[in-house]
Amino acid sequence: MTSHPLDGLGERVFVTDFDGTMTAVDFFDVVLHHADLTAMPDYWGECVAGRLTHVEALHGIFQHAPRDLRVLRTYLAETRLDPQTPAAIERLRRHGWEVVVVSAGSQWYIEQLLADVRERVRIIANPGEFTPETGLTMTWPPDDVPWFSRHFGVDKGAIVRCLLERGATVAFAGDGRPDLTAARLVAESRRFARGWLAETLAREGLAFHRFEQWSEIAGRLTA
Repeated sequence: MTSHPLDGLGERVFVTDFDGTMTAVDFFDVVLHHADLTAMPDYWGECVAGRLTHVEALHGIFQHAPRDLRVLRTYLAETRLDPQTPAAIERLRRHGWEVVVVSAGSQWYIEQLLADVRERVRIIANPGEFTPETGLTMTWPPDDVPWFSRHFGVDKGAIVRCLLERGATVAFAGDGRPDLTAARLVAESRRFARGWLAETLAREGLAFHRFEQWSEIAGRLTA
């Protein structure tokens, strides 16, 4: 039986999306920015139209990333991870908040970008790896994990729901479509959003805190 990655967490858990939330730019958008779009299918358009899953679309896009690791690492920097991330994580931990990074993207680039704080956070994302032969790949998690989604790979709402059922106080931050269910589940005082998620929550009449930089959230949660 697969062990549950949420075991051992404390009473306060801050669940956060990664792309576009901890970073300024989604990694797949960086890849698209550099790619020859005339030579690749419209993976994202096919996903929005329902003809590809989120996992299939991102894997297709990532296959157009460079197969030179030195070049690929320059792409990582272009996501513009909040430079105050390490300090924010330390502040959250000092105040009893544990950080769980959840993503419908690839674990490979998230672990690369969070290398300096890897031991202080938990990461739940779709499996991914890089080799010069196969390029950057992203695959499905095992379908017996508690957070499995047949579209996104990772069901963030299921993760938040599990924590709430365990009696934890949960905060959530996100920016996109995969974040909506999770955001709806947490108390409005611990709901943080920007981008598409913020616009959608506002249309639904759900209160939330808007943020520009991810590190701002640490100040609100520890005030």
